[in-house]
Amino acid sequence: MNDKMIHLMLGTAVLMLIAMFLDSGILFALAFPVLMFAWMFLGALRQGRIGKGYKFSLVSVLVVWIGGFLTMNLMDTASEPSVYIGGFPAATAIMVYIVWLLPFFLGSYAYGHYFESDCMSEEEFKTFVTDLRKET
Repeated sequence: MNDKMIHLMLGTAVLMLIAMFLDSGILFALAFPVLMFAWMFLGALRQGRIGKGYKFSLVSVLVVWIGGFLTMNLMDTASEPSVYIGGFPAATAIMVYIVWLLPFFLGSYAYGHYFESDCMSEEEFKTFVTDLRKET
């Protein structure tokens, strides 16, 4: 699984570079979220597997980012904004409220909710504390 994610990261990084040379916002909007997804997926792996809570969180963030970035790229930002959402022009509001804040809340919720099953059980935490005390 690690090799697939590393290949995915390399492929999407190359696509991002190509997108910058071609000035293609759409290609960049697709490649960047996938690169970040692969990066976070590798970080969430535990003993060669990923818990269902983290899986839900990562896929949700990927969907939000792809939708948010594509929406911003498809909007006309060359003219004076006529639509404001929460005090920001529409494209900026999508960036602030959807691309930044929504994944933060989704990820934080899933991380806290599934911490014991996906990251560290109470027994593992006690072992960790015991081992830490032995070292000090």
